[in-house]
Amino acid sequence: MQSDLVIKENELIDPSAYPEEQRGLVEDFNARIRRLTGIITGIGKEYHTIWVINATTKKMYLYRSTGENTNRYAVEMGFRFDNYDRFIEEYVDRCVVNSIESIQRDVKLDVVFSRIKDGDLFTLDYMRLADDGNMSYHQMAFALAGQPGETDNFILAFRDIDRSIRKHISDKRYLREQLDIVETLSRDYYNIFKINPRTGDVVILKLDGYVTKGMEGAGEKVYSYDVLYKQYVKDRVYSEDQEWMYDAISLDTINSKLLDNSEYVSSYRVMDNGEVHYYQFTYILINANIPNGDMLAGFKNVDDIVASAKERQNLEILASTDIMTGILNRGSGERKVIDAMAKDKNGMLCIMDVDRFKDINDEYGHNVGDKVIRGIADVLKQTFKDEDIIFRLGGDEYAVYVRNMIDEEAFRAMMDSAFNEIAGMDIPELGEREVCVSAGAVFFSEDTKSSFEELYKLADRGVYECKKVNGSALKIFLV
Repeated sequence: MQSDLVIKENELIDPSAYPEEQRGLVEDFNARIRRLTGIITGIGKEYHTIWVINATTKKMYLYRSTGENTNRYAVEMGFRFDNYDRFIEEYVDRCVVNSIESIQRDVKLDVVFSRIKDGDLFTLDYMRLADDGNMSYHQMAFALAGQPGETDNFILAFRDIDRSIRKHISDKRYLREQLDIVETLSRDYYNIFKINPRTGDVVILKLDGYVTKGMEGAGEKVYSYDVLYKQYVKDRVYSEDQEWMYDAISLDTINSKLLDNSEYVSSYRVMDNGEVHYYQFTYILINANIPNGDMLAGFKNVDDIVASAKERQNLEILASTDIMTGILNRGSGERKVIDAMAKDKNGMLCIMDVDRFKDINDEYGHNVGDKVIRGIADVLKQTFKDEDIIFRLGGDEYAVYVRNMIDEEAFRAMMDSAFNEIAGMDIPELGEREVCVSAGAVFFSEDTKSSFEELYKLADRGVYECKKVNGSALKIFLV
């Protein structure tokens, strides 16, 4: 779609070509065109993308896009959603990463017109996610496309203001200001890092807590992820959690977790001056639309506000719980299974994940994907007993440990019931689509010498084999 507005000085109408009684109207028309041209020319000196919007129909026309610093995705979005209300809602939701609620309020059409109706320029500064997944300071500008009271059109323009900011602040200050915009992390997390998962490069955005050996303060210096990953776990993480932590924050694990979810959160324990403290890590994709793109990682203490034994007990429960589903998280679930295996004579470990879960997120949206995640957890809680250990491995993966389970047919019946309940979950957005699950299970007895890790790998192989089958399926191994 190209603009159908022609606003060029050399294409103004020649009044002499019209009867004398009509020349006044022609000159008035030319004056309005000159004013509109002047407004857009002035904005065009600084703004790389300019839309002209009819306030009555809300239809958008692309007047100018230089290509330099232009968010190509946003331009394509404007072509796809040429209604202002729909476009601006999508743009703020997908491209703006700070003060989203206030910006959503300020870009509503009635608010915009209240700011520009007298001919004023209205601007909004924000942090934008660029096409490459990096963040940059950006600005939206709104202005009437003409004189007050004489036009139904207004202008929406965009510009990247990073360059001017970089002229006045050092790179270190820039990184800190960039951090301040990412409010979801900066309010609570002591240590925050920006990570390139493809190269393993790490930049420190904030370092107010424990400083890992080999690292300095926030700034432009680039570190290897191994410095954070290996040294931090070795020096800081509680000994019983180290093996799990090495796997949990390896780049392979993180990339896998963030394939279907934009955020990966779990808890672990830290030993500090002889005391055990509860910590939490969060890994967040900077742009969820770019797989394997740059990410932010935050680490924080979550027991520093505990004032009583009761609060500490509540915190321990919180630290062991997966926030989205209410079942155990991976760290606490695996620890409980290892403890149970040491005590039980017989048992069964089952791992499962959702078939084609990424397709559900892509086709129906992450909100629907979240409903699937929570719905399956609810089914598992209804299917298994309270003494069984149910936990979320992350993303669309779950695990169940059934204590003293020796009856293969009884377990198959339980899983068939779970499969049917999962297929029949009440998620209206999915329509006729059924959710299917692949599961691998391992039965073991007191004579089994296999470790939890070996049982896990065998069950995971069962999941992989079931992926070759259409519909929900279960593969059982006996060891």
